[in-house]
Amino acid sequence: MILENENGLLLKRIDHLGERDWRSDPCYKMIFSPFGRGEYQTPHGDITIDKHAFFIFNPMYAHKQLLATKEKFLIEVQPSLLQAASEQLGIGEREPEFSLISYRHPLIWKWMAFVRDFLSLNEDSDPSTNQFFLDNSLTQLSIMIIQYGTGSHQEEFPSFKSQVNITIVIDALKESYSEEWTLDEMAAVARMNKYQLAHLFKEEVGLSPYSWLQLYRLFRSQHALLHTNHSILSIALQHGFNSVSSYNRLFKKVYRKTPSEFRHFHGSK
Repeated sequence: MILENENGLLLKRIDHLGERDWRSDPCYKMIFSPFGRGEYQTPHGDITIDKHAFFIFNPMYAHKQLLATKEKFLIEVQPSLLQAASEQLGIGEREPEFSLISYRHPLIWKWMAFVRDFLSLNEDSDPSTNQFFLDNSLTQLSIMIIQYGTGSHQEEFPSFKSQVNITIVIDALKESYSEEWTLDEMAAVARMNKYQLAHLFKEEVGLSPYSWLQLYRLFRSQHALLHTNHSILSIALQHGFNSVSSYNRLFKKVYRKTPSEFRHFHGSK
């Protein structure tokens, strides 16, 4: 099933889920993995989207679908719609660049599940009804991914309500994100053993506790990159990274840019 208009499209299909051709689309593409693992190839390495997670491709970012488990569900949004949402929310006039990581957010998952269910129940409805639904869905999604999608417009990792033990750990990490943390120390805060914490954290957030902490540090550092003249080294150390090389590596993985390139690209607009 495909619904489309000038602002984007919504696609849901259960066939041709194997390898597809390379694509570079002039829009933001949000891909969900409702039932299991999704895999995509990019010029910089493969991307895995776990069950209930999502991933956002930036405009013109080359990718190739390798696998979608049981169903492919995606939404494309034109940059102009996303930029309008960004301006209305007071984020800024620049088009956001989303980080190249997949993760989970319960509000986005609930929104996606509602849209999928509506489409399944109304495939044979009046086309004008579905078009009205698409118009509203694209506007809603634009607002949600500006709020909860990780990217150049964010100053920290988007938060959400989680199980009590995980919320306690996340709050503690936010409060002392620049300090060194071990998994044992995180587990002590959660009052569980480190194996339980690692499993539960990954189930809730889609990331390991340490990966979440490193990404939180990175997003907190973005403000200093774009709005101060501090050196890359001082920004890295101030935000909890042990070295500028580890900071550079994570930045390159998340944005395919070094911190200096990110500063130049987003700070010059």
